[in-house]
Amino acid sequence: MENPSPTLSVAVREEERRRLARLLEERLGRSLGSLVEQANVYRAAQPAQTRRAVETLARMAGRALTDLHALVSELGSSDLDDLGLSATLEMLASRTGQQYGLTVTLDLAGEDTIAPAEHALAVYRIVQEALHNAGQHAGAGRVGVSLRLDRERLRVTVADDGEGFRPPSPLDRLAAEGRRGLAEMAERAAALGGKVEVSSVRGVGTQVRAELPLAPSGHGADGGRQPLVEPLTPREQEVLSGVAEGQTNKQIAARLGISDRTVQFHLGNVLSKLGVASRTEAAVLALEQGLV
Repeated sequence: MENPSPTLSVAVREEERRRLARLLEERLGRSLGSLVEQANVYRAAQPAQTRRAVETLARMAGRALTDLHALVSELGSSDLDDLGLSATLEMLASRTGQQYGLTVTLDLAGEDTIAPAEHALAVYRIVQEALHNAGQHAGAGRVGVSLRLDRERLRVTVADDGEGFRPPSPLDRLAAEGRRGLAEMAERAAALGGKVEVSSVRGVGTQVRAELPLAPSGHGADGGRQPLVEPLTPREQEVLSGVAEGQTNKQIAARLGISDRTVQFHLGNVLSKLGVASRTEAAVLALEQGLV
């Protein structure tokens, strides 16, 4: 018997999430709302001691109702359908920031372009999981979310300043190691012909990058390299300049006033964005394309 396709698996799971969200809202939400209303009625008619107990009960029920609404919002994707990707990401960033005490910065260049529905949903779920991981597991304080959209591809990057970890390679081992959320990121991207890359350095942070093709991609007829689309950050630009000048990581670190590990982290991002595998290739490409 053939295994279901990744696309079918993602679609089925997404529909189940929506069904569960509806059930939670219809059943549990109604019950909690009634509990809060009834507690408020009792509170006004009871002696002081009993009233205080009922007030505590009302607060607990109110918090439970708030948590339920947040959970329903996470499970469902109605905001995405109604408001579009950019506005929904802004709401997600605000909600997650309040929940975990995160400072979330959004860079949504190309936000006026409308992404296909299945791509927008994949990006939303990937960002949602990355923000959850940053707040719940990484102990991060700041997270940056970058979105880039052109005629050929949709790219999203989520970078945090958390404790970091050592991601397995390949990413399909994540599920076996209990990191089902990260595995689902990779699965969602693969279902659309894309990919997810995770780079992380302990004590520095983690960066999740997803690229989803919108049209057939590849090198030109002459085998040439695709031009750089996702821009380098100012710090990555400084690291690349040092590499192009032939400096070692220690020399770059001393010049920029950062640690060797931080240089290595930024260099890994540079190599990934340039699509090269070594410092030498990065230096040559930077000089060829006038990146430094």
